[in-house]
This record gives sequence, structure tokens and C-alpha cells, in this order.
Amino acid sequence: MNNSLSENIMKLRSGKNLIAALILLVVFAIIAALWFIPGKADEKPKHISMIVYGDDTERWENIREGAYLVCSDNNAKLSLLTMLSEYDADEQMEMIDRELEDGTDALIIAPCSSSRIKEYIDAKKLRIPVVYLETIKDASPTDICIALDDYEMGYALGEEIVAEESDIVTIAVLSGNTDQDCVRLREQGLRDAIDGKVGKIIDWSGKGAGTGSNARTIIQKNIVSEATDVIVSFDNNTTDALLDALDNLGHSAKVYSISTSNKAVYNLYNQGIKVLEYPDEFSMGYLAAMYALDPVYASGRYSHKKIEYRMVRKENMYDEENQTLLFPFVD
Repeated sequence: MNNSLSENIMKLRSGKNLIAALILLVVFAIIAALWFIPGKADEKPKHISMIVYGDDTERWENIREGAYLVCSDNNAKLSLLTMLSEYDADEQMEMIDRELEDGTDALIIAPCSSSRIKEYIDAKKLRIPVVYLETIKDASPTDICIALDDYEMGYALGEEIVAEESDIVTIAVLSGNTDQDCVRLREQGLRDAIDGKVGKIIDWSGKGAGTGSNARTIIQKNIVSEATDVIVSFDNNTTDALLDALDNLGHSAKVYSISTSNKAVYNLYNQGIKVLEYPDEFSMGYLAAMYALDPVYASGRYSHKKIEYRMVRKENMYDEENQTLLFPFVD
């Protein structure tokens, strides 16, 4: 009886020891698996390079802030790289090469020349995510473009002009850098919206291309040589040059613009701009970073996400939705 009891006790103890040993073995196996899974124990933070055109970092702040929010939540590093020039594709290519040589994990690019930069990237057959911040006309289904519907924006701005102005108005269309597909599409949309509905269209497209005082001087010559009631601009650089030209000449005109520059917002308040079409670039930066870090996840969750824009006037610029968009970092 006693021997049988002792044997049972020994068996029970042995069973408990075996179970304990098995539990420990499983725990060690899990720890080992987690340790050796790539991207867990020794994964370095990913580095995203955002390469934009022009040297005005203030202009890209909304996009950078949106991307930074994603990167900070995912232990990733974000670098915003600006160019010395506005439209020098060779300089932008050199910057791309430098970031690739430094081992960047993803590229976010605002191309200064849509076709040249895309051709350059395609030729490299990169194995890292490349996200374009602007429209690429010849984009393939595999290209990642976090862009506005530029044609729709231009068309909507044209509809505003038709609704606000008389049918005998003279409109000067000032596109600036037509190497960018986004600018061409915005102009095309506007022209389609106002075609046959206004008195006269003056073509200043391409004549304002350039930077700084050069663009301003060209626009001033246009203003002096051809009388116009309305002037339309489609990007930050051209809008700023137009506003400077009008100020230098002491000239007034009804300005309709697509821009996110601080100068444009200031002139909206001072009625230097009648209607400002302002896109949600914070969301653009957020989505760009999501795609840069995990294209598969982002395409599944955000493939139907559309970047919004708002038509803003002085009368409604302090409405809650517009104020949040125009002044995102003001407490």
C-alpha cells in the first residue's frame, strides 16, 4: 500500500516536472523565435527621404508635418530635402542618387519635371517604395501617386469664375511651369470650364516660368502690355510672383489662384486674391508616408482616399473647416 502510494507520488511529481519543463521549453522557443524574426530585435528605424523642388521649406511644411506624424508613430526617420533651384531636374536627380547611396528606405518625391523624373526613377528599377506627391501623367498601375485631382481642381476654379464674373470679362491664364503635369491639368480643367462662357482669354501660360525676380519681371510685362480683368494662377511659385508683380506696379486685378503659400493666404485676407483654392496638403503628407512605410497595408486601407480641397474667400476663411486648413499649426 505504502509502496503504491509512493510510486504514485513519484509519478505525479515527475509529471509536474515534465509539464514545467515543457512550459519552459515553449517559453524559450517563443523568445528565440521573436528574437530571430527579421525586423523585431535588431530592426533599424526606417529612413524616408522627401525630395521637393525649390528651397522654400515653409511651402512644404504642411506636407512634412503630415508625414512626420506617421513617422513618429512608427519609429521612422523623415528627411525633407529642398533644392537650390525651382525647376532644375538635373539637381533633383543628383539628390535622388545621393539619398539612394546613403541607403534610404523610401522616397517621397515632388517632381519638378514630371516626365523626366519619372523616366529617371523607372530606369533605376528600384526595390524601395517611391511615392510621387504630384500628378504623373504616364503613371502605371504600380506607381504610387498621392496627388490631387488636378483637372477637377482647375475645372472647379473655372466654374467659380463663370459664376462670379460677367460674360464679357477678360481672363489671363498664367500657368508658370508647364513641365509639371499637375499644372497642365489644372489649366486644361479651367479652360474647359470657361470655354465659350467668357468674353476673352489671354494666354500667359508658360510666360511666367522662372523663379524670383525673373518670373515677377515677366509677369509685370504681361500686366502692362495686355489689359485684363481676371488673372488665374495654378501653383505656389507663380502665384507668389504674380502677387509681387501686382504689388510692385500698384495694380489691382481679380486673382483666382490655386496655392498654399503664406503669401497667398495673406493676400486673401487683404483681398489681393478673390478666390483661393486650397488643398489639404497635411493629409497628402500623411498618406505619402503611410505608403512609403508599408505600400501593401496603405493600398488596402487608403486606396479610395481622395485628397480634398476647399474654395476659400475672405468672407469664409475663418469658418472652422477653412481655418483648420489654412492655419493648421496655430493654437
